[in-house]
Parts: sequence; C-alpha cells; structure tokens
Amino acid sequence: MSCASNNRELAELNSKQARFAPAELRADSSQLDSGDQQALAKILEAARIIDELFRTQVWSGNAALRQRLAADSSALGQARLRYFDLNQGPWSDLDEHAAFLPDVPPKKLPGANFYPENMTRQQFETWLATLSPEQKEEAIGFFTVIVRDGSGQLRALPYAAVYQEQLGRAAARLEEAAELTPNASLQAYLRARAEAFRSNDYYASDVLWMKVDAPIDVTIGPYETYMDELFGYKAAFEAYVTLRDDLEAAKKIVAGTARSMGVKTEE
Repeated sequence: MSCASNNRELAELNSKQARFAPAELRADSSQLDSGDQQALAKILEAARIIDELFRTQVWSGNAALRQRLAADSSALGQARLRYFDLNQGPWSDLDEHAAFLPDVPPKKLPGANFYPENMTRQQFETWLATLSPEQKEEAIGFFTVIVRDGSGQLRALPYAAVYQEQLGRAAARLEEAAELTPNASLQAYLRARAEAFRSNDYYASDVLWMKVDAPIDVTIGPYETYMDELFGYKAAFEAYVTLRDDLEAAKKIVAGTARSMGVKTEE
C-alpha cells in the first residue's frame, strides 16, 4: 500500500473509532476479605479466557488475525488493532457489519463460527430432517457447533469438545477461585460451572447461580443466541464480573425508609 492510501485508511479508522465514547468503570475491592480478593483475581483470569473464546465464536480467523495486528507497531497497525478490539473482529458494528480490514469476508458471517462458512440454511434444514429426535435436539441445541466431517457431511459437536483447551483453562481458574473464597454459595457455583465447561451440561450450575449470595457476582458461560443470525440456536460465551456494594445499598434503604416517614435526608 502507498503512503497516501495508508494515511487515508488511518484517518478513516480514527474517525470510526471517534464515534465511541470511552467510559471508565471503577470498582472498590478493598472491602473484600483477602480470600475473596484472591478469588476475584482468578475469576477475572477466567473471564479473559472467555473473552478470547468469544472472538473464536465470532469468526474462525479472529485469533490469527489479531495476532498479526498486534505484531504491527505502525500507527496504522495499532489503529487497526484498536478498532478490531472494539468490534471483537474485522467488521464494524456501526456500519452494518462491513469489513474494515483487507483479506476478510466483506460482511460478518450470519452463522458466525457456529456453522461451516459455506453452509446454507437449506442444507442445514435438509440434514436436520434426516436425524433422529435425539440427534436433532443436539443439532439445534444451544451448546453445539455444526461442522463438516471428512466426507463433507454435517455433524454436531459439543462446546466442551470444540473449545476444550480454552474451557479447560477457564474451569481451572474457577476451581482455584472456589478454593480461595470463603463464601459457600459462590464456591458451589464456581465448582459447578467449571464442571459444566467440561461436561457441556449447564443446568445444575444455572440453578446454583440463582442461589449465589456473595460480594462477588459472576455471570460466565454461554447465554445469548443473537450472534447466530442464521437460526438463533447457538449461545455465545460471555463473562460479567461485578462487586456488590452493600454499604451503598444500605444507605439507599435507610434514606428510602426515612423519606417514607417524612424525615429529610442528605444524600
């Protein structure tokens, strides 16, 4: 590429990025006891692995592409990397998912990386009609990837197998966190979610998640299906880690009670 074209691309990427407003989020972990502080660090490590896994689900080429972008220290290379990270891939979310990098599909794939890139809806539905009820349930299930085997036939594989390496690392971090936190409900959930990463059965850990009463709130696993724009079947991985502010909650309760009694309060 010429210097002029590089400059044009750099200016365009900077303009695209300027549409996003940076927002700093802070959390005070000083109120956590030492065990929970150590557990929090492990949970955040697991969340970063899930972030990496999400990019894999977006597109099969994302991991290698990001590695190439990170190795380019030029101003254009770093602008490409920043915008790639904002969009978790080479397609601009604010521009109808059009590619902003060369040598990638021109539009974000409707089936993401849940299905073969060259698979059509008709091919999937034709294959689905040949399956037993149990096989069909796996094929349209939240937690399977559709691949082609050596003969070109479609086949459903569980997330636990397809993402074994990444889920294994994330499960290990959650189990380490469970050993560190003194909170029994959080311990139970973290261990069950780690087991779900290996077994592909998320029901028991979902039940335990609803019972967690801890200063650390963790949502980690496959949930939303909107990234599967072909059928809406497949769940994408995500992770949210937040800290519960019991002091601020108590202040609001006290203030609300005082107002209901006609007492003036200062907040």
